[in-house]
Amino acid sequence: MADVMRLRRLSRVMRSAVLACAALILVGVAWVLGVSLSDPAGFENLLREGLSIAGPVTLTSSSIGITIVLIAVQVGLLLAALYCVWRMFGAFAAEEPLSGESARWMRRAGVAFVAIASGSIVLHTVMVLALTMGNPPGQKALSIGIGSSELLSLLIACIMYMTSHLMAVAAEARADQRGFV
Repeated sequence: MADVMRLRRLSRVMRSAVLACAALILVGVAWVLGVSLSDPAGFENLLREGLSIAGPVTLTSSSIGITIVLIAVQVGLLLAALYCVWRMFGAFAAEEPLSGESARWMRRAGVAFVAIASGSIVLHTVMVLALTMGNPPGQKALSIGIGSSELLSLLIACIMYMTSHLMAVAAEARADQRGFV
């Protein structure tokens, strides 16, 4: 019983931490975009460093628009994943931590994190392409890169997803067990 109480307490703390992280992400993204868009050179430098672009970049209204939309998609996926984690910790803090509800929210978070990890590879490629489409012939770039951080993120997301399936089976067995008593 003491372990369950500790789990509930930790889940409430983690729920608050997830909420704080989501707020910091929103404020950070808004601040970076606000400062960057007011200073086009700063925005270009931010994009060059973030996307590791060494060649020329042509900032047009369409390339900036596409880049901002792609950043918004990635941030939206991240916030959706954090919402699922927040709900998962809420289910862990409930009367019965091992439940179908906690497994569902973990599964949804796992799917969202898989989408973020795999999407980051695709979105990076599309951003580089959009930012160099206005370049003269021979200076356009297509950058496809998969690094260890992307692979590790994808692996952890897949582990979370598979663990949610295990939790669902365990919750179902627990419910059956309670039905016999």
